[in-house]
Amino acid sequence: MERRSRSMAIALLMVLSIIPAAAATTISIGGVFVEPGETTAIPIAIENVINVGTVDITIHYDQTVVHVTGGANSRFDFMHPVINNSAGHVRIGGMAYGDGLSGDVKLADLMLEAVGGTGDTSLLCITINELKVADATETSIPANVKNCTFGILNPPEPPAGLSDSTGCHWINWTWTAGSGSKSDFIEVTIDGVWAENCTENYYNQTFPPHATRTVSLRGYNSSLGRYSAYLNRTTTIPNYAPVAIAEAVHMHSIVGYRCKTIFDASASHDPDDDGIGYEWDFGDESYGSGSVVEHIYTTYNWNGSGYEPFIVSLMVVDGIGASTTVNIHANVYIAGDTNGDGDVDILDATIVGLEWDHEYGTAKWADRSDQADLNNDGLVDILDAVIVGTNWGHAA
Repeated sequence: MERRSRSMAIALLMVLSIIPAAAATTISIGGVFVEPGETTAIPIAIENVINVGTVDITIHYDQTVVHVTGGANSRFDFMHPVINNSAGHVRIGGMAYGDGLSGDVKLADLMLEAVGGTGDTSLLCITINELKVADATETSIPANVKNCTFGILNPPEPPAGLSDSTGCHWINWTWTAGSGSKSDFIEVTIDGVWAENCTENYYNQTFPPHATRTVSLRGYNSSLGRYSAYLNRTTTIPNYAPVAIAEAVHMHSIVGYRCKTIFDASASHDPDDDGIGYEWDFGDESYGSGSVVEHIYTTYNWNGSGYEPFIVSLMVVDGIGASTTVNIHANVYIAGDTNGDGDVDILDATIVGLEWDHEYGTAKWADRSDQADLNNDGLVDILDAVIVGTNWGHAA
């Protein structure tokens, strides 16, 4: 018999252990942070209650920080606050008729006004005077309290000192923090579309060339749960001028004999990917266009003791009209003068002989090979020797 009783007791304990315990009734008040002078409403709730009919509580606060200005929106049939801001407390009573109220029940939205300064805080502490069921027994309902903090903060301010820098395909915005309370992050919006919440004081993004974008910034303070006003800036990526690169394929050319001086600007480019055009001035009142051009000089510049090069000018123009100009030299000698001393003689024939059969390959000519290739055809051969022989004894 004793063993049977013990078994029944164990079974009963097991059954009781799997029945969930009822949640404790709690009277709570919501915490809040506000701006100086602001009035806000915070809820007072009775949570997990059954058939509550009567409630009477007192809330204590620091009257130098916050004042109570009223209460509203109660689920009770009757609710009334008795406010004493000079003493720093408010007493709130409520009554529910019939079977009372159950579940999570709002006693009131309590209206609070910030009367202190920035950085001030006050505890809002609840004392339960009475909490009873709605029947003739008026049985007291045990309950806990959940207090909170009321605080005063400056509103978030927009960033300051917004500036930008640009590249061909990007814009970088930078700013400094506002002078008010520190924001938890800065919301970045580009042309009205959210881009990022930044905790740093900059934002960088790529864009097409010549793009115009408007950035809007506002700070967010999570304690206040609100944003600052917007700070806006519109930026246009400017057109970047093209890069002009020119070179003479041959360092030395001669007058006539269909000696083509070749100029190459194919390495020129536009950083923002606009199309480009090429305008050449060969320095002898002749002009050309194209990325690679050929020109035959019909004259030379001899100053009495040496040759002066022609100044060749290349202007590269992009599709928007921006241009860049670069100058290079073109050395032009009389026909047959390989060494540029102004005379066609044995020294010129010797250079041609030493460089005989040399070809212009993928690498640039060595200087002497380029001198020996009098007709700029890329090969030192009999044609170059003929030019020397035909012009033997000529002087500049």
